[in-house]
Amino acid sequence: MTEERNSDPQRRLDPNQMKFTRSARGNLILHLDGEEYQDLNIRRAFPLESDERFIGFFLPDGLELGMLEDMADLEEESRLELQNELDKIYFRPIVTSFGKITEEHGMLRGDIETTSGPRQIEIRGWRKNVRILSGNRAIILDVHGNRYLIEDWRELPKLTKEILGL
Repeated sequence: MTEERNSDPQRRLDPNQMKFTRSARGNLILHLDGEEYQDLNIRRAFPLESDERFIGFFLPDGLELGMLEDMADLEEESRLELQNELDKIYFRPIVTSFGKITEEHGMLRGDIETTSGPRQIEIRGWRKNVRILSGNRAIILDVHGNRYLIEDWRELPKLTKEILGL
């Protein structure tokens, strides 16, 4: 690993030179330019709007290794390994239905069904923790820091939209 690589925060990583595998313990390994990188911090630049583009890779000491512009440019096996890793980091189940929602002292509580099963959520400060995104999507941030995606908030029942402030 050269100092030049670490000092260039704008380095675009070449997807043709990247390969992702797993260690015997199941940890992600990036093979790049003849070197192996483990214990990387991986971050999406735009996790809510463009989750497969502009993926940043950071060394354990915080230095940026570089950015991958588009995951679609990776070979299939590597793309799947990277996607699996990002899914662990960015747990974001999709809300499939809402059950009862109540409000007490500025806290919304509700039962929801998600792609990861039923959940009970609590939303404090719902005016800033329920946000509309592009494409008629919305995101809910609960008191535990979990994010839940609503794929089309316009399809929600009228009362649910009113309670959530959508």
